[in-house]
Amino acid sequence: MPKPTFLKLANTKRKGFLHEAYKEFSLHSFEAASITNLVKSLGIAKGSVYQYFEDKEALYVYLVKDADRQLQILIDKTCVYNGEGFYEWYTKLLMIEVKFLLSFPQFALLFQKLTAQSNPNQKKLANDIEDERLTRISAQLPASLYDSVINQIQLVRAPALIFEMLTKGINLHNLILEESPVYLDTKELVSVCSTWVEKLKNGL
Repeated sequence: MPKPTFLKLANTKRKGFLHEAYKEFSLHSFEAASITNLVKSLGIAKGSVYQYFEDKEALYVYLVKDADRQLQILIDKTCVYNGEGFYEWYTKLLMIEVKFLLSFPQFALLFQKLTAQSNPNQKKLANDIEDERLTRISAQLPASLYDSVINQIQLVRAPALIFEMLTKGINLHNLILEESPVYLDTKELVSVCSTWVEKLKNGL
């Protein structure tokens, strides 16, 4: 959790801090991410970071949870389940999530690096996020599909896997430094996600 000092920052300063922090932690592993680099890019004293967060890991956890929170806010606004078929709803969810990751590659890389961590606390954080997502998705999964060939873990991991497939060969570090999204034609996004869902139906 951030310290009260961080929460009391003016909105512009808080956003500026998070912008640079996301950049630093998405471009590097947790171990390689540098508070020194962060404060240099912000033009603030190193001690300021520790007035905002207890330590480097506390900042990292906040960034991961904040990125996940932003995604969930988007989903809650744009992907309400209205009783349609599960696969129809899930395809829409998948497109929203993949487009989010393409629009904010810094978040995508942050999540990728989290799942690769060997640190027990960070592995638990990754598992907790996956469990929460699986719970939300499974809430719409009809009882008839619980014992089907559908792979529920792939339901959760599909957005990240599709993102990796679509960005293969793209220098994401440069895009993050340039603050550019990954552009994808809407028709291609629909096609890719629909094809993926068909594979899921067959137990991918």
